[in-house]
Amino acid sequence: MSKNHVIGSNNHLKKAAYCLSQGFDQDIFNWLINLLPDNLFCNAYLRPAIAKGFGMQCGKDCKIKKGIFIEFHRHLVLGTGVFLNRHLYIDAYGGVRIGNNVRLGPQVTMITGSHEIGGPELRTGAIISSPINIEDGCWIGARVIIYPGVSIGKGSVVSAGSVVQRSMPSGFLISGHPARPISNLLIKTTGLPEAKPGW
Repeated sequence: MSKNHVIGSNNHLKKAAYCLSQGFDQDIFNWLINLLPDNLFCNAYLRPAIAKGFGMQCGKDCKIKKGIFIEFHRHLVLGTGVFLNRHLYIDAYGGVRIGNNVRLGPQVTMITGSHEIGGPELRTGAIISSPINIEDGCWIGARVIIYPGVSIGKGSVVSAGSVVQRSMPSGFLISGHPARPISNLLIKTTGLPEAKPGW
């Protein structure tokens, strides 16, 4: 057996050990975070403390409900006052940043990872990813799906069941499949003249 073969084998072992440790860490994180009952004390104090203990960046006054699943939790950044609702799924492989005072409805899905399109013998090619950014003050309704690379502007509302495939402006009601800006919320809250979506 050559020296290069031994070195190559050691590198494969190190990579395998790293992958196992990451998967184990993620499994323990999701198991622990969902082990606790669903009540105000656990949602406001214990679950955020567990998240921080496992290396997730979690601002003050966050609330995390039971029944969530987060992949690559160390790549998720929560601002202050964020609310994560039941049956949330976040694939944070490419990085997810959720701003201050963002509320997420139940069964929201955020996906940062995808694949290049391969040949006809295997269409799922190499793994690719793009970050998701939800700016301050947004309200994301129930069962919204957010695609890789999407940013949602400050103070926007995404209505339930919408599928957000591209970035959206600040201060708009966003709805549809695919989602699009529907109406300017700044008119209703400030009386300012209507702005164009600009996308």
